[in-house]
Amino acid sequence: MRALLLLGALAAGALAAAPVWAAGDMAGAADDPDAPTVGVSIDKTEAHVGDRLTLTVSAVAKAGIAVMLPAKLDTGKLEILDRNDGDKSGRDLGDGRRSHRFVLGVAAYETGEIEVPPLEVTYLLPSGQVRSVQTEPLTVNVRPLVAPDEAHPELQPERPPRSAWVEDQRVVRALKWGGIGLGAAIVLLTAALLIRRAWRRRTPAAAAALANVPRRAPDAVAIEKLTALRQKGNFAVDGYRPFYFALTEIVREYLGARYGFDALEMTTTEVLDELKKRAEHLVTEGAEVPRFFGDCDLVKFAKAGSTDAAALAALDAAQAIVLSTAAPLEEVAQSISGPVRLPRDPSGPQGGSSGGAKEASGG
Repeated sequence: MRALLLLGALAAGALAAAPVWAAGDMAGAADDPDAPTVGVSIDKTEAHVGDRLTLTVSAVAKAGIAVMLPAKLDTGKLEILDRNDGDKSGRDLGDGRRSHRFVLGVAAYETGEIEVPPLEVTYLLPSGQVRSVQTEPLTVNVRPLVAPDEAHPELQPERPPRSAWVEDQRVVRALKWGGIGLGAAIVLLTAALLIRRAWRRRTPAAAAALANVPRRAPDAVAIEKLTALRQKGNFAVDGYRPFYFALTEIVREYLGARYGFDALEMTTTEVLDELKKRAEHLVTEGAEVPRFFGDCDLVKFAKAGSTDAAALAALDAAQAIVLSTAAPLEEVAQSISGPVRLPRDPSGPQGGSSGGAKEASGG
């Protein structure tokens, strides 16, 4: 007997706690044998204003019948917060039917008995016909946030401030971060001193090693490059322009190394201006260096053209410039007869300048 009473009480409690469920319009289902069985439930029958409620619409239909909710639903005084139609494709029940489920998040902003009106469920037959059925209405009791007997609640009086002891961590934090900063500074200073000491030890050894490496004279390097350019031949490629570019680069590099400036990054005018400051005798009127650069620039930039004989003459002129301005030779020549000046040959790149170049190199 006690067991029966206990089972009855549990069943009554389960029924009371279960969400409210309303079955669909069975008359519509009786008229249409293909109509799905629909129902609606809500998770709470009592709520406060603004509480989120979950409204669930369920349908069981034959396989092959698409079930859906309209895009716009009339939920009466309930406002739709969100909507989940993810289960509209349905779940197979294994008996030729599929279960469909649609979940709506709603809220009420009025108090009292709020009725959820019948919700329309649309279904599509395999023949293409669109029909609909409706769920039964529901009611929800919405209560205000303030109790009826507290329609005009009074504000609580302001309480005076109370003092409380709070540990001051500022001094501790200052000491902590100050110690960390001081330690980091000591580490960095020690590392800098060690690096400086190691560098001082290394510098004399490195300087001594560099001093022991024999440095090639600029004239030797230039003569070697001019010889390689002569042996390469094939001067007429692209109208002789690559040859003249290479030739002037060799002479520029030599003059810059010989007289101490970066001639490769200068124009012809800038090179001559710099030579006027450092070796004025090379750029005076009738000197070979300005004539050499002028003749080469005509081929390089004005596309004046040239010949193999003129190219060889330009090579001889470049070699003469290098040999006549080499440091040992120039010092001896200046001590005897003053600055070295090469004789001017009036012929240009077409006529060649081999005569003056050979005479200078031979002298």
